Amino acid sequence: MKYFSIDYRSPPSGMGQIINTSQPEQIGDKWNYILVDYGTDDCDMSSYIETKFFHSELAEQEGWAGPVMPEIIQYLRDQGVTHVYDGELEFDYSGADDKGYFTIDRWAEIMMSLL
Repeated sequence: MKYFSIDYRSPPSGMGQIINTSQPEQIGDKWNYILVDYGTDDCDMSSYIETKFFHSELAEQEGWAGPVMPEIIQYLRDQGVTHVYDGELEFDYSGADDKGYFTIDRWAEIMMSLL
């Protein structure tokens, strides 16, 4: 499965990581994940194999990814993400499975309703 795992830790941990469960977790000393982040401070996250940064002053000001959410959702789809793990959103919205995974379509629907 290829999924996006939301990361609610404080910056600079990024918004979340794209994880492919059919691939090894690490390659050498790097996490074999794609870090996804947004805002104005494109920090060095060299512990990941790749970082996708969505530059947005408005997202930085608002303190959430809303202003770039359509681009993030499209990027996740382009990367082949099929599910999103959101351990907090699952308590407020229906559609997650018993492990907290939403389909990308359901997660996108929820996120776009928050804009």
